[in-house]
Amino acid sequence: MANFLTEFSWIWLLGIVAILLLSVGMAALASRQSKKLLDIINENAAASWQQQQHLEQLSQQLEQQSQQLKRAHQDVEELRSTVIGVGQRVLTLESHLGQGMLQVAELAEQQKSLHLFDPESKIYSRAMKMVHLGASLDEIMLECELPQAEAELLFNLHKQTK
Repeated sequence: MANFLTEFSWIWLLGIVAILLLSVGMAALASRQSKKLLDIINENAAASWQQQQHLEQLSQQLEQQSQQLKRAHQDVEELRSTVIGVGQRVLTLESHLGQGMLQVAELAEQQKSLHLFDPESKIYSRAMKMVHLGASLDEIMLECELPQAEAELLFNLHKQTK
């Protein structure tokens, strides 16, 4: 029986050694797995930190662009109100221009009617036409019944512009 106990002790001892070796192997495997897991966690933490930094940068850019958009909107509103003011001024000027054109037309009509009724302007108009047609000074004096000084003046003025 002593032999049995000795064999049993050896088996027992071999079993314990096997368990110890298996435990050491498992511990080494667990250690390698833990190291890999820690590396993955560290990589994820670094990536997360970089993403957080990038997110903060994007947030700052968004805030800056929001401020720029707000300023652009204010500028557009100022331009819109200025354009409205200019448009109103243009309408006022167009109204005044229309009134001025009517007044000019009325004055032209009045001048035309005065010209038709002014016998002296008919004489001078006829004399100018005669100068342009090549009439002599004597012909102009006779035909238009103008004194020599007036006929010479008309003749010289309109002869130069011919």
